[in-house]
Amino acid sequence: MDYSISAKKNAYLFILTVGILNTIIALLMYTYFKSTLTQSLYEKNIELAKLEFEKTEDEMQREINHYKLILQVIKKSPHFQKYIRDYSKEKEELLIHDFKNFSKTNKNIFQLRYLDKKGEEKIRVDKINENIVLAQTLQNKSQRYYFTKTASLKNNQFYISDFDLNIENKKIEIPYKPTIRVSTPIYINNDFAGVLIINYNAQELIDYISKKRTFDVYYMDKNENFLLHPNKKKSWSSQLNTNYKVEDEITNIHELIKNEFKDKNWIYYIDKVSVTDNDFYIIYSIKKEIYEKELSSLKKNILLVFLIIFLVTLPIVLIGSYLQSFQMKILETLIDGLPFPIVLKNGSGKFILVNKALVKLFGFSKKGDVLGKNSYDFSSMSLPYTNKQKDTEVLSKEQMKFEDSVILSDNRKLYFDTRLIKISFLNIFNKDFILGIAIDITELKELNNELEKRVKLEVENRMKAEKQLVQKVKLAEIGNLIDNIILQWEQPLNIISLSVQAIELDSEHGNFTKENTLERMEIIKQNTNFLFNTTDDFKTFLSLDKGIELFNIDKVISKVERILIGRIKNNHIQLDKRVDKELNLKGYKNEFSQVILNLINNALDEFESPNKKFKEKSIFIEALKKENLCIIRIKDNAGGIPKEYLEKIFDTKFSLKQKETLGIGLTICKNIIEKSFKGELQAYNENEGAVLEIKIPL
Repeated sequence: MDYSISAKKNAYLFILTVGILNTIIALLMYTYFKSTLTQSLYEKNIELAKLEFEKTEDEMQREINHYKLILQVIKKSPHFQKYIRDYSKEKEELLIHDFKNFSKTNKNIFQLRYLDKKGEEKIRVDKINENIVLAQTLQNKSQRYYFTKTASLKNNQFYISDFDLNIENKKIEIPYKPTIRVSTPIYINNDFAGVLIINYNAQELIDYISKKRTFDVYYMDKNENFLLHPNKKKSWSSQLNTNYKVEDEITNIHELIKNEFKDKNWIYYIDKVSVTDNDFYIIYSIKKEIYEKELSSLKKNILLVFLIIFLVTLPIVLIGSYLQSFQMKILETLIDGLPFPIVLKNGSGKFILVNKALVKLFGFSKKGDVLGKNSYDFSSMSLPYTNKQKDTEVLSKEQMKFEDSVILSDNRKLYFDTRLIKISFLNIFNKDFILGIAIDITELKELNNELEKRVKLEVENRMKAEKQLVQKVKLAEIGNLIDNIILQWEQPLNIISLSVQAIELDSEHGNFTKENTLERMEIIKQNTNFLFNTTDDFKTFLSLDKGIELFNIDKVISKVERILIGRIKNNHIQLDKRVDKELNLKGYKNEFSQVILNLINNALDEFESPNKKFKEKSIFIEALKKENLCIIRIKDNAGGIPKEYLEKIFDTKFSLKQKETLGIGLTICKNIIEKSFKGELQAYNENEGAVLEIKIPL
């Protein structure tokens, strides 16, 4: 090379060269990390996708079960049985009244019908703009798929239609009304008599399963058209005859179905749902804005690295140029400090530039043993950068990546993530060059393999343990709730029974009067209402949390008190409360209710112990706000917790009374308070009893 060029020109050349190389390295890093980002973002959201699939299918099944139950209630009702067995106008009016009540109390039901065995609509109640209307113009539905499929079922079976748009008078109803039909056949003495069917508006369900924070949601129907699509114009493709084929947008859809979940392209997640007439597929993809946000951050980081490298190397380039050093000296200095092999070769495979890491990998002591030699002369050693076929390929493809493995003389096996890129230095030398970077990933590969095994084992063990714990707690809760139901219902059921007997005696002895009968009927009504109210309390308590909400602590404690009142009275326990009625918490209401129920139940268990005697029994519940904390204390006078047990009672395997669920219950309580409410639960003794204290930040 001619080094008689002036220092100024040489400086420009060095700066240009280093800038180009830094740019190439930055682009190479960007390409590598961009690929890694796509995979990383996909794998990071795999568990979230699985959870969303499970939640979606559970919600669909729960809603369908709800309408199955309504059909069962109607089917078994006296009004319906009398109507189908012995028709009269009066019986029809009673049944219509029932149909209207069910439609009114279930907001998503927009049509409730009874069709006879010929498919003729006999009774149809429609909901139009929240008004319940008895249809005057009835139709024959014998040719509709839902009638024929329901008619083929056995007694007490149900037909669940696919998602579709509601059709009236052979036309799709506008505005579109997403509909699912739940129907069951009616038999009289084993003879088919007709069909009971509910049409319900599935828009709320669609909104729930389609609006995801992280994912765009697609549904594929049996025709492999889009049933639902983020672009609403592509939804209901089969029914609207737009025929937007899934494979036109998701080209590897059949491969996704075959793999059952994961996408090798790191784009889509897929799951099959089997709750309606025909199976369909839910497909998720990570939202574009989330990916672009991560990509923007990556670009900024790569640019920052580029600027730092350029600013660091600029002074060295300037000094090198004025000292008339070699044109590649600065790059050589830069890459020598990197721990992985880097090489620059010409198009013929000749080594132009290497770093110390490559010299060491090739088994030499100095660069002179490698520089100027043809890389393909070392191909028999199976080392990186010695494959002529890959060099030829990268010169045509501009860049490529692959994994190399090398077995050293001591039988150690090394793995390299190798990147090759074609460069020309902006035609300064009028030749093509190959830049290679081989990153040693041996330790990472071995660590990943070991971590995968350990993580898989740990996750399996943990999930198994948690399922067992939760199952034990649920069984214990259900047992306690059943005990309380029995205690609470015993007295009102006795009163109802006595009232009925009194009416019968009045009738038999001629003492039957309207006033006496009305008075006893009112007693029966009051006690029946009490049974219904307690049923609602228990049903609400056992229902799943709908999500984080703002709830009143006093109302929660009062509901728990109503649930346990039978057990409290039965044991002659004085329950005192000092609760701030304005105190509210934000979180999972039912989880908090279960904690309060469990803590009070533990106190009741102590009072029921056959080995203890009490002059009087009392439980004191306190809930107040102190500074920025909500503090709840549950105290009893049952003798307290032995000191040696105070540090152990929240241990899963520990039990004060050889009752397995006690330790587990307190452990779950502590986990709920700490994880769901970011608070703390502690136990201590005070006076003649135990205190369980909850502190939750407001």
